[in-house]
Amino acid sequence: MERKIVTIKDVAREAGVSVATASRALGNYGYVSEETRKKVLEAAAKLNYNHNLVAKSLRTRRTFTIGYLLPDITNPFYAGIARGIQDVAFARGYSVILCNNDNDITKTERFFKMFLRSRVEGIIYSTPYNEALREMVERAIESGIPVVNCYGSTRVPALDVVWSDASSGCYKAMRYLLELGHREIAILKVKESGVSKRRLDGCRKALEEFGVPFNPSLVIEASDYSQKSGYLSAKIFLRDRKKPSALLGFNEQLSIGVLRVAKEEGIRIPDDLSLIAVDDIIAGVLEPPLTAIAIPKHEAGEIAASLLLERIERGDKIPPRQIVLEEQLVLRSSTQAPKREG
Repeated sequence: MERKIVTIKDVAREAGVSVATASRALGNYGYVSEETRKKVLEAAAKLNYNHNLVAKSLRTRRTFTIGYLLPDITNPFYAGIARGIQDVAFARGYSVILCNNDNDITKTERFFKMFLRSRVEGIIYSTPYNEALREMVERAIESGIPVVNCYGSTRVPALDVVWSDASSGCYKAMRYLLELGHREIAILKVKESGVSKRRLDGCRKALEEFGVPFNPSLVIEASDYSQKSGYLSAKIFLRDRKKPSALLGFNEQLSIGVLRVAKEEGIRIPDDLSLIAVDDIIAGVLEPPLTAIAIPKHEAGEIAASLLLERIERGDKIPPRQIVLEEQLVLRSSTQAPKREG
């Protein structure tokens, strides 16, 4: 006799709930009361629907689900981290609930509450600081839910931290420009950003080693890490003052904004302006291909997920850990020695 394939509709009918409710209960997302969740899981087990996962959940009362809070999944930087997290989680039998908070306090609070309602077993975040983030991370840890910071705010007390050496990455980039002979080097950073501060520290270290005074007038402050912000900030700077011979943008999107300004203003890269971007997502396919500081995003996501799952499975006996990954300078055709005048 041919075996009937059990569908989620059959589970919903058996449990006396809608298909949408059955889907939320089985997928561990959205709000479902504990009574309804139990009813759906029991119906799924009875009908042998996705038997292994359901039986395991019923037996252990675990959800095998983790949450990932990030600023914007359309930003390839965070997409790379998310892929690393999901690859490790999937291989270990866990699901990932992914939420974009747009660095908004209301969204941060709402998504954390959703994580708690969904009974996630751990949380990873990559978001900048806001008061709700601190409060919700503290609440999660107090509730026994481990939290790992992967390129997020270090002002929030996560149990483990994964990031790369931002200071060292920009030290390498600035030193390379100095070795080429550049001395008027502009820096495009983000105002009130902790990682921008660390990157600036690396730049200053290289300048000091070469005996080149740090010039605050060459520092451009963008409002955020978007391409639009990079464009607007660079447009004002390059229009209103003597142009530098090189520019280091503290992320790829900011540097793409500079490329747009250069095209509009007739600035040739690298003939008139050498340009380096932090991060190496699409830098190699731009015109011209950008010299870039490569950040190990996928690896960071894998490590963050591994640390979190180790905490989930071993309990609270692991001391706090900090994993610092190395950033690499990738040389392409957007940089060259400055032109000699005269």
